[in-house]
Amino acid sequence: MSREARAQSSVIGVVLILGVVVAGTTGVLLIGGEALRDVQDRTKASLAELTMSSVDAEVSEVALGYADSRRVSLGGRGRATLDESAGRITVERVGSNATGPPIVNTTLGAVEYRSSGTTVAYQGGGVWRAGAGRSTMVSPPEFHYRWGTGSGSDPTLTFPIVALRGEAGSAEALRFEDGPTYAAFPNASAGMANPLSSGSVRVTVRSEYYRGWADYFRTRTDADTVRVYDANRSVAVVLSVPTRGREIGDSIAARSPTVTVQGGATVDSYNSSEGTYATTRGENGSVYVGEDLVNAGGGTIYGDMRVDGDFEGGGGIEVTGRLIADGDADLTGGGVTVDDELIADGDLRLGGGGHLDSPATVSGRVVETGGGVSVDAPVVAGGDYVSSSGTIGADVHVGGDFYPANGQNIDGDVTAAGSFEDGAVYPNVDGNVVENGPRPNLGAVSAARELTPPDLRPIDDAVATKVAAAAGSNDNDGSDAARIEAGNCGGAHAACTLTNGTYHLDDLELSGGDSLTFDTTGGPVSVVVDGDVSTSGGSPVDVVGSNAVHVYATGDYEIRTDWTSVGDRGDQIWLYGTSSSTVTVRSGADFYGVIYAPGNQDISVRGGAEVYGGIVGGVSDVQGGTAVHYDTVLADQKPELTGGGGAPVTFLHVTVNEIRVEDG
Repeated sequence: MSREARAQSSVIGVVLILGVVVAGTTGVLLIGGEALRDVQDRTKASLAELTMSSVDAEVSEVALGYADSRRVSLGGRGRATLDESAGRITVERVGSNATGPPIVNTTLGAVEYRSSGTTVAYQGGGVWRAGAGRSTMVSPPEFHYRWGTGSGSDPTLTFPIVALRGEAGSAEALRFEDGPTYAAFPNASAGMANPLSSGSVRVTVRSEYYRGWADYFRTRTDADTVRVYDANRSVAVVLSVPTRGREIGDSIAARSPTVTVQGGATVDSYNSSEGTYATTRGENGSVYVGEDLVNAGGGTIYGDMRVDGDFEGGGGIEVTGRLIADGDADLTGGGVTVDDELIADGDLRLGGGGHLDSPATVSGRVVETGGGVSVDAPVVAGGDYVSSSGTIGADVHVGGDFYPANGQNIDGDVTAAGSFEDGAVYPNVDGNVVENGPRPNLGAVSAARELTPPDLRPIDDAVATKVAAAAGSNDNDGSDAARIEAGNCGGAHAACTLTNGTYHLDDLELSGGDSLTFDTTGGPVSVVVDGDVSTSGGSPVDVVGSNAVHVYATGDYEIRTDWTSVGDRGDQIWLYGTSSSTVTVRSGADFYGVIYAPGNQDISVRGGAEVYGGIVGGVSDVQGGTAVHYDTVLADQKPELTGGGGAPVTFLHVTVNEIRVEDG
């Protein structure tokens, strides 16, 4: 290579090296500058978060009444502005009985710091950060929800809403002044009080930071409770008032004025936690009636009969336990046998030819009518005793006067705080008679006075809320729900199975050999039916797994086939009905579970059918040859009635605290 060529190569090499150096330097400067700007932006945002956290702390002092005003300096880190119209919050009652305007419907306002596409804001008592199409929470708002899982506690929402008002412009310091505060709920003048009795409470926030609000609501309540609406940049959290269901403490708990337990029908008990019905059968099958009871028919109650009102018996019925009435006890219809004790906070009436074979304590009078009455057990009464012909073969102690009948046989002792009024009659008295004696001890009557009425109000709101929630969010996709609605669960089709989840059906009707299994191995199963439930034609329903099955229906139940639980459990299947539902367990069907329709007046168990569990509602008919076997494991269990399946609420405390914002 010539010297000239070598010289040219050297020059070219130097130029190339310089080019590489310049290019590298330029790249470093470009990349480094971008990184520096990114660091600067993040630093500004972090400083803004610190500033807004200071705003949060100071405004809380003012909003909660600890200070009249507070001033926050931005420390030269930029300027914050007040947007009084930013965000809106609505708190309202929802449900079939919800009326009137919202509890709260107001703008929230926000103090905002904006820089390089990022906004940090104080709104509603919390600090939020928005940018790149998303928002997050920096510090939580004043939304305080307590699940109420502890003993004696109730689910409670406390929400002091902070609403910013004023005309502050872009400033390096802001002053926050205490403004008017009003109690939105409870509000006595508006007739709004705690505890809440029904329906739901919906809190809706419409805001640039709605997704941050949504994330916070989910952490405080329940994911099923929160709904996000991107179209209008809002989030709603729905808290449902739990219908105050009673523990299932009886075989039958009814409000029906007439409960017919016909001859040959049986009401008894067993304990599925210890074994099957056959191995643990007992006599704790109590019946509770929530108002005056007229009993027509026969049958045997192996347990207590408790009536929160007057009792009128007829047609023959045996109660192997106690008969307790918070009112009068009228046995004039005949054929009523009480094996243990009769207690009434009222009068006792005995009919012609009737027999009283159990001790009786009543707060009022004892009146015999029709003659031929036999009293073969001690009687204690707070008032008079008016006799007819017959026999008193046991002691009587009354707080008033005793009126014997002509020819009446009195073989026991009679003690009256008043007089023995035999001036015009001639009874046959073999016992001792004491007049002006001590008043009787009526302590036993407290058992009637202290009857705790079960909550037998309708659960229509709870069922309606369940239906609405399941219609909006369910696990139907990929399940057998569609086949169940089409009736394709047997014959040429495979049997249907529903696993852990919530399902929404327009109806549940099985027939012609269909078969349905609830597989609760992975968790409970909830089926919400906006229509009727019917099983017939040899179409069984069974459960596998240890968890529960809850069926909610707006229509009627017609059960003609077996619904079978695991190990005879009476607490595994729960059927919920409304006040307009008709519930019928037909002849030959065995149902293991709870029928829960407390506002209903038409629940019947037809001849040959058997229920293993319990019934709450208007039991109109338990026919001859049927049986209701109470599973005593239900004594401390309550129905699953929280509307919508989300978080419950019983107490609500909402205030609106206005804060004036001025340039500082």
